[in-house]
Amino acid sequence: MWYTTSTSLISSMQKSNRNRLSEEQLLKAIQKKKECNAKAQKIVESFLERNIARDYFLSQLKDINQCHYEDIVDERHILLICGYPLCDNLLEKVPSKKYQISTTINKVYDITDRKKFCSSQCFKASEFIKSQILVSPLWLRQNEQIPEFKLLEEKNT
Repeated sequence: MWYTTSTSLISSMQKSNRNRLSEEQLLKAIQKKKECNAKAQKIVESFLERNIARDYFLSQLKDINQCHYEDIVDERHILLICGYPLCDNLLEKVPSKKYQISTTINKVYDITDRKKFCSSQCFKASEFIKSQILVSPLWLRQNEQIPEFKLLEEKNT
């Protein structure tokens, strides 16, 4: 009887330690999530400015995900600045229409996203950057390989 009581007591203590460890891990994960989200929010806010340095821009992309980048584009559009963070142009003539019709190839294009940029080049450059940004949660990236971000080469015209 004594043996079974002590065994069950030891077993319950081990379970309690496992639960405590899980709680500690959970609290650490929540804290890491908060820290990562706060850092990403600061980056989003900094990208709403004009005159962003290329090196700074590229170095910050590792700490945001695609949703954050979409927020940057949307917020810049609301401020009437080109959605591409490396472009300082103001959006002056934003089309009110939602679709563009190409009569040469008989195709209708939804230009909702394109309207957030001052030019097709900025739209393409932004989409190129967005395609490189990771989609995984920020707080789970410690074991992921962060890509080396590259800018779309500008065409010489």
